[in-house]
Amino acid sequence: MKLATAVGLIVVALTALSAPASAAPAPAGLPDSLSCLSDDGDLPPTPYGRGIVSDWGHVAQVASWLRYSPPRRRAVYLIGGSATRESVTSESDWAAQLSRLTGKPAATFVCATSCQTFVEDALIVKDLPKDRGTVLLSVGTSRFIMLHKPASLPQGSIRRTPPAPWYEHHYDTRTSLPYKEKRRLVAAWVSVSYPVFLERYPDRLTELAAAIDACQARGLRVALLDMPLNMAVVGHDFDDALATYQKACEDLAAQKGIRYLSFVSGAGLTGTDFFDLQHLLPPGRVKWQRRLSRELVRKHLI
Repeated sequence: MKLATAVGLIVVALTALSAPASAAPAPAGLPDSLSCLSDDGDLPPTPYGRGIVSDWGHVAQVASWLRYSPPRRRAVYLIGGSATRESVTSESDWAAQLSRLTGKPAATFVCATSCQTFVEDALIVKDLPKDRGTVLLSVGTSRFIMLHKPASLPQGSIRRTPPAPWYEHHYDTRTSLPYKEKRRLVAAWVSVSYPVFLERYPDRLTELAAAIDACQARGLRVALLDMPLNMAVVGHDFDDALATYQKACEDLAAQKGIRYLSFVSGAGLTGTDFFDLQHLLPPGRVKWQRRLSRELVRKHLI
């Protein structure tokens, strides 16, 4: 796809960002790392089968299950968008890894959907059990562009069985995009998405602060977590956007008395660990989860 074509498609997608979450999907071939509208526009239809639920369906089931069976062990909630969803191998594997590191039982829950907003993060948090666990609120360049209206969760619903299997990893059947295509995505983000980032960033930061407040009001420990970014491809092209939100996150964390975890450059990720600019493939996911688990233990967040 030529850069001019990519930019044209992005303009169409960014116009659609003001529409409700039920709006039509982004044009085919336009990943979330650019449009922040749909990360799956260029992927085959989600292969839901019997008993397999969607991202938001999983979030709803987690909330309903925890209302019936609050966690009795150390719980960690990973909340954010599609890059968050793709960043750990599985809830059970991650919990087992944390248990090995701490010597104590752990429970982990991934509450992440495509193009999730900070407003939706707060909505999820308000449905979690009080005083039980640590919430990791994901931050990244694309999260400060999101403009979808929040979805809803069934209020007061109770599920008496654990959440059903869900289709978590949308990219595992695909190989990494070629380097040249990833560089086209970088150029298009800088020329089209970065101005939108600057326009929407102040409102998104306010919403992030409200999500932190929601965690603390529930008696939950909370930390901000930088999401994976393909630095091998991005280079210094996102430096201005990164400096803008990361400094704000540092200030916000200090103000709220919480941790801000940022170890993207130290996770050992390579360009081919990503499908595009943000979404990890299995090898990168293993590296990221291992580093994340160690950080949680080292920072006494579990």
